[in-house]
Amino acid sequence: MTRKNILKGSAISCLTFLLAACGTPGEERKAAEPATKLTFAYLTDVHLNKDNSGNGNEGLRKALKAAADNGAEFLLFGGDNADTDALGDAETTADTLHARFTRLVEETGLPAYYTIGNHDRYYRFEGQPDTLGFRMFEKHYGPSHRSFTRKGVHFVILNSLYPEDNGGYNVGNKQLEWLKADLDSVGKQTPVIVSTHVPMLSLYYPVVEGSMKALDMINDTKDVVDVLKDHNTQLVLQGHQHIYEQIQERDLWFVTAGAVSAYWWKGPFLTTEEGLLLVKVDENNRVSWEYLDYGWEVKEQE
Repeated sequence: MTRKNILKGSAISCLTFLLAACGTPGEERKAAEPATKLTFAYLTDVHLNKDNSGNGNEGLRKALKAAADNGAEFLLFGGDNADTDALGDAETTADTLHARFTRLVEETGLPAYYTIGNHDRYYRFEGQPDTLGFRMFEKHYGPSHRSFTRKGVHFVILNSLYPEDNGGYNVGNKQLEWLKADLDSVGKQTPVIVSTHVPMLSLYYPVVEGSMKALDMINDTKDVVDVLKDHNTQLVLQGHQHIYEQIQERDLWFVTAGAVSAYWWKGPFLTTEEGLLLVKVDENNRVSWEYLDYGWEVKEQE
C-alpha cells in the first residue's frame, strides 16, 4: 500500500470512528428536537345544512377521521358548524341539524370544544324569540365563551358575534372583562391559544378584493389584543373567511384556518382546499401547525 493510500485509509477509519461515536448530523438534530406534548385539530366552517347539500355529512366524517389518524387528542371547532341562522321559524329543523353535527363528532370518541359562528345562530328557543341567537348553540355545544386547560396550555374560546350599532361584530366589554379575569387566573407564563370565529386580523378582502368589510373582522380587535399581549398568548385561531391565512404581528400569530367545507362543499375556495389545521405544542411550549387537505372530492348527489 502506498503512503497516499495509507493516509486515505486512516482518514476513512477516523471518520468512521467519529460517526459511530457522534451519530450522523441528522440524528443529532433529531435528538435535539423537543418532543411534542400536545396535538389537537382545529376544524372550522363545516356548514352542515338541512338537506345535506354537497354531502357534508360524509365530508365531516372524513375530516374527523383525518384528525384522529394524525394523532389529535381533542377537537376544537372554529364556528359555522351548521347553517341554522336562516331557517326562520323551523325550530325543530334547526335543533335537529345541530344534533346531527354533535352526533357525527361524538362518533370519533374524542373530546370536542366548540366556537360559535354567525351561521350557528338561531333566533328562537323553545318557541320564544332569542334576540342574539346564542341559546340554541349553547344547548348543543355548551357556553358560547369559555376556557379550558390541557397539559399546561390554556385555551380560550371567544364569542365574536356581539352586535355593534353599525352592524359589525364585537367581543364586547362584558366578555372582555371575563377574558381579563380568566387570563389573570392562569398567570403570565402559561401559554395561551385562542379561538374566535370572526377574525381579529385578516387581510383577505384588502388583498383579494381591494376593500375592507366590517363584517369580516371584529371591531374591538385592539381591545382584545391588548389583553392577550399582556399574557403569554401564542396563537389566535380564526374562521369565517374560508381561506388559509397566516399573519404574524410582532410575536403573536393569527391563523385563519381555511374550511372543512372549502367553497361550501362545492370544491376549493380560491386556492384553499377542504381542510383542517393540525396544531402541535412541544415540551418547550412552542406551537406549530399544518393545514391538512383531508382528501375530500366533490361528488354529485343523485
